[in-house]
Amino acid sequence: MYPALMQLTASDYVLWGLATFLELILCILVVRRGLYRRLPFFSAYLALAFASGILVWWAYHVLDYGSWAAWYFSRTVQGVVLVARGLVIVELCRVSLRAYRGIWALACRLLCAIALLLLVNATINARGHADHINAFVWAAERGLELAAAVVLLSLFLISRYYQIRIEHAPRVIAFGLCFYSLIQVLNNSFMAECLAHYAPWWNGTRLASFQVALAIWLLALRRPLPSPAPAPALLPQEVYDELSPQMNYRLRVLNQRLLELLRP
Repeated sequence: MYPALMQLTASDYVLWGLATFLELILCILVVRRGLYRRLPFFSAYLALAFASGILVWWAYHVLDYGSWAAWYFSRTVQGVVLVARGLVIVELCRVSLRAYRGIWALACRLLCAIALLLLVNATINARGHADHINAFVWAAERGLELAAAVVLLSLFLISRYYQIRIEHAPRVIAFGLCFYSLIQVLNNSFMAECLAHYAPWWNGTRLASFQVALAIWLLALRRPLPSPAPAPALLPQEVYDELSPQMNYRLRVLNQRLLELLRP
């Protein structure tokens, strides 16, 4: 993670360097704990976040900090990181709900619909702007942060309501991502309109919240990961075959009563 292409302060450099250091430690722990086998997209996202920080640092200092080349390069890298983070959220939902094929099938369709809406919204917002790439990435980032917070909070609520057990590492990783997204939603909502005046605060909040997420993930990986939990025992197929007609009949009765109530 890295600050936006604005006037960098000494605190930005300190936070940026600390985030890069924490990302490196996390990448090492991911390899040592074997997390890359369980969560390959999250592992790739961490490696990409670490590499992107170095690449953008290089662009700022070699291509000239205020140049358009550095600006577009940083925005392009940011867009790639955004896509990677979206894939991590999908992966966390899949790992948490894969034992429940019906719930996961519904969640997968909802995630695809959200991704399509975000893409359309970002494209519409980018139209009419002289800087299409900047406007597109900005709109996509705002939409992704809000969608990520809603999806992850929904995952926590569903798992609690239906008593779905989520493994420790995916749960903590999801919590860190949810925390970062919620802070970014508030950060963008309160400071986006006056970003030119509050750029140092915006950058500082962005970097600090990501470091908190990195610290949360470090706590999750400080010890070896336990063995994957076995899939929950489901009822025999005969039970579902017996209950399915009864449920369908009740749904038809409910549907008919609703139609009668709504009929003018």
